[in-house]
Amino acid sequence: MGAKGKSTADFCVVLAGPEYCMNVGMAARVMKNFCFSDLRLVTPKCALGPDAVKYSKHAVGLLKKAKRYGTLREAVKDCGLVVGTTGILKRNKGTIRSAVPLEKFCAGLGERAGQRIALVFGREGIGLTEEEISGCDLLVHIEADSRYPVLNLSHAVAVVLHSVRAGLGRGMKTGEERISPSERRALTHMFNKMAARYRLRNPGRCRVAFARVLARANPTKDEGHALLNVFRLALEELGGKDDAQTDSQ
Repeated sequence: MGAKGKSTADFCVVLAGPEYCMNVGMAARVMKNFCFSDLRLVTPKCALGPDAVKYSKHAVGLLKKAKRYGTLREAVKDCGLVVGTTGILKRNKGTIRSAVPLEKFCAGLGERAGQRIALVFGREGIGLTEEEISGCDLLVHIEADSRYPVLNLSHAVAVVLHSVRAGLGRGMKTGEERISPSERRALTHMFNKMAARYRLRNPGRCRVAFARVLARANPTKDEGHALLNVFRLALEELGGKDDAQTDSQ
């Protein structure tokens, strides 16, 4: 358990479109190894049959309690922070891939008290889709060899969960209170309203960019309130303008 009571119970593990029941079983096993208990499956491509049970070992109870969802959005709707995982850092077409190293993310876990965090893992073949990546507040990557950075699904789950648990054990680095999930949602909503007043070449990328910057920065309470005040004033002024403007992107 980390500072301010944060523990592994504050996390859920989400497997998006897993293809092999063996990997789902092994993911359940490593979850039990590191004291995580909330497993969520998004449109699994495999039936959780004998192989899943076999490879889950003593985590078969956890495996059988896994919840199923039709979309990633449904699976993480109760979470204040959605963290996607990726081994591909340079592919950047339909969305923004701005992943932070796993070690850096875990070092700041003590400053994310009060947030329920979803740890999202993609398919064995293609990982997370562009739509799913855009739906994540933050992307992290495991610092593997750049010549072969993509890990097997169950191995990636094991590395991430071990690192997260170790990060929780290090606790808070500062005593500063951070913005709440509701305040972060308010900031994001206000930014999106402001962005909607302009003819942007790619408004979706702008929304994702702001969400990622906000998630990485994890502002303090005072910083968040200052931003909220500025955004409110900006929206009041924009409310009196009917003409849209074009950006220079």
